[in-house]
Amino acid sequence: MGLRETLDTLSLDQSELEAQEVAAECARPGCTRIADLTPRAQVSVTGTVHSVAVLPAGQAPELRVELYDGTGIVDVVWLGRRAIEGIGPGTYLTLTGRVTMVDGRRTIFNPGYEMLPGHV
Repeated sequence: MGLRETLDTLSLDQSELEAQEVAAECARPGCTRIADLTPRAQVSVTGTVHSVAVLPAGQAPELRVELYDGTGIVDVVWLGRRAIEGIGPGTYLTLTGRVTMVDGRRTIFNPGYEMLPGHV
């Protein structure tokens, strides 16, 4: 790393440094950065589960997850599920599915998933 890169790194705040680190670790061959997702594209993305939400009992089962890769967040929804064993905040995943837009947010419904060892 040259002097310029070192000085640039020192000027970043903690959240920017963490985002760069996560983005570097999530850059897997064949995966698309979340910031580059476009509606209707079939994609694979890798990231860390940022949050998990489940709809209250009495409503149709739906597991909602926010996946973060250092470049952005994509909403992930599994319909008909209240939980998936092993998926929780901090889980490192690769997802494959089609990108849609819901209320202006990138969303992937019922993706295929692979839990990866370690975490970001």
